[in-house]
Amino acid sequence: MAGGGLCKPDPFMNAVPVNIQLSWGALEGLHWSQPGAPKVLCLHGWLDNAASFVPLAPFLEDFDLLALDFAGHGFSSHRPESSRYYFTDYLFDVDAAMHKLGWEQCHLLGHSLGGGVASCLAAAMPERVNRLVLLDSLGMLTLPADQAARQLHLSMMSVRKARSFLRPYESVEDAMQARQRKSPLSDDAARLLCQRSLEHTGDYYQWCTDPNLNWRSPQLPGDEQALDLLAAIRAPTLVITSPELISYFGEDMANRRISAISNCKHVSNDGHHHFHMEQAQQVAAHIIEFLQHDQSQGANHVDS
Repeated sequence: MAGGGLCKPDPFMNAVPVNIQLSWGALEGLHWSQPGAPKVLCLHGWLDNAASFVPLAPFLEDFDLLALDFAGHGFSSHRPESSRYYFTDYLFDVDAAMHKLGWEQCHLLGHSLGGGVASCLAAAMPERVNRLVLLDSLGMLTLPADQAARQLHLSMMSVRKARSFLRPYESVEDAMQARQRKSPLSDDAARLLCQRSLEHTGDYYQWCTDPNLNWRSPQLPGDEQALDLLAAIRAPTLVITSPELISYFGEDMANRRISAISNCKHVSNDGHHHFHMEQAQQVAAHIIEFLQHDQSQGANHVDS
């Protein structure tokens, strides 16, 4: 089953829809095209979609901005039933999409899961990433070694369930409220994400999102592996974090991750996990300053 083709972008998003055909299906996206301007590829968080970057787009008009829907998210195709949603597959998808677009190099802008993907791509393929912006992301999620067996058990149990449909809603507003119970999004932000994650089927709104995204990963790396990947990043990097992310990793590990990136500017934001949608102009100002100015002297500088 594919989400692409069933749902269509809303014209208010003021962007050209993008369809990138890969070997397994299609990645959809939104393109705020500015020919000749620096290219920025935007990667969203888990269970979000390309609309995550709609609030930022008007403030980044000097860039050729393209936001992708990851596989199984937004309007993009679902992976085949025999496939899984492994973290590394997102890296291969992004690399393949860049090749299809003819983008040999670009800036990467990633939020949450998208930031993890962007940071690992920058580590593995440094020649493809000019500058890196991580929004509430500090690399890959990790797991202590003594939890490996439990994680594998939970993963195997989660994939036993047959592919099913997610709960339908009578209106977009009902779906918004369900989304807001999981994250403190404003109505405008929740509506943007939901309208790109829903299709109208008869009397109900049904999620386009692949339910299999809720399958647990069978394995996660340890902290040392995550730190090694961050240390391999060569692109100048801007990290903007919320208190929620620092609390998740713990202050000590968060600082270790930030310090692992050799040329990193860190900005603390007092908002919640989706601050880039709620405080778009403020966040865009940091991004513009970083992408347009030489940061070679700003390694590991911390702003508040």
